[in-house]
Amino acid sequence: MGDLTKWVSNSISEALELLPAVSSYCCIYRVPENLRKVNEDAYRPLLVSIGPSYYGDPRLVAMHQQKLRYLQSFLQRYTCYNLDYYVQVIREWEVVARQCYVESLDTTRLTSPQFIEMLLVDAAFLIELFLRNNFHEFIEENDRIFNKPRMMLEVTRDIRLEENQLPFFILKGLYDLVIQPSSQNKQVSFLDITYKFLTGKNEAVPARIIDADVKHLVDILRLCYLPCSVRGQHPRTNPKFEFASSVSELSEAGVKFVASPSENLLDIRFVKGVLEVPRFVVTDDTESLFRNIMVFEQCHYYFDSYIIDYFAFMDSLINTPKDVGILVQSGVIENWLGNNEEVANLFSNIFKQTRLKGSDFYYSGICKDLNAYAGTPWNRWKAILKHDYFNHPWAAISVVYAIVMLILTVLQVVTGFK
Repeated sequence: MGDLTKWVSNSISEALELLPAVSSYCCIYRVPENLRKVNEDAYRPLLVSIGPSYYGDPRLVAMHQQKLRYLQSFLQRYTCYNLDYYVQVIREWEVVARQCYVESLDTTRLTSPQFIEMLLVDAAFLIELFLRNNFHEFIEENDRIFNKPRMMLEVTRDIRLEENQLPFFILKGLYDLVIQPSSQNKQVSFLDITYKFLTGKNEAVPARIIDADVKHLVDILRLCYLPCSVRGQHPRTNPKFEFASSVSELSEAGVKFVASPSENLLDIRFVKGVLEVPRFVVTDDTESLFRNIMVFEQCHYYFDSYIIDYFAFMDSLINTPKDVGILVQSGVIENWLGNNEEVANLFSNIFKQTRLKGSDFYYSGICKDLNAYAGTPWNRWKAILKHDYFNHPWAAISVVYAIVMLILTVLQVVTGFK
């Protein structure tokens, strides 16, 4: 009995000694299994592996040669340092880089040489990808990404996956190391070329991104979608809330839906019976993009979620293809999927298994106002009257005529009594 006790005690003590410390650098997460089961394909790379999660995946090794070609071009263009120096620099960043991943990346999982090589090859690949996107003269004649539109789409999709990330400080650090003030790129920061690649916009990087402690590329995407008014500027006073009714129900109650002129997807407003929603374009990659941002929010910004709150709100609005049809007709949704049922399924499924911190739901105020408006009998009567009797000029004339005749009849009866 004593030997067994000692053995168990020693086993636990050894495990505690080997237990890695919880790092504040952790920012790259594995997709929770309950979310992965809803749509595994949305989180898995199709073409290229970045970072350790899919390192050595046999389905992705074909792209490794292309990554090496980009590294070769990178080294040939920037000759201020040799390959040995870059390896040494990455080696100095290794300890912190490992701590950025939620999974344990000890040397049994990836040896130090493997990890350093992976960081250098993948970082150079991404930097070269962004440079070629910004400076088209860097694109080589036989470039297998930029000269193949389908491949470009899949690479772009893959580098926006939460499990397919490198720490941002690695990318920026390596870029800043080689882009010297005397080079032709002196006015272009790494954040500039990254933002242009991820968004397709040739404009200044928003201040909220410049001022942020960026973790990785998915973090930048999340920052791009943050609303103009965040919680600190727009405190919530309604800790308890009910989701809004569906688009069809709200429409029957007189709510109008219009496409907002705002370019910020999350800036939804409800004013005087009109719900203004920024235009939402639904494509084949929409679900994968937002699912990965939502995973990052779920794991890293659970108490300050915005993308999750947006899709929770939209999920409450959209239950059927009819709901989608109303939003398509009003210009709120631009449907590239082909039919409204697919869009309805997207909004119904994307929020499944996602946890919402309802006590600070970002759209709680709008939900309250929508439900109050829809619950007012006069608003519903007005909507019914307009829909059933004033949707055609002759119908409107007949209603007016009936009202006039009713008034005249009443007046005649009152006069007769006198």
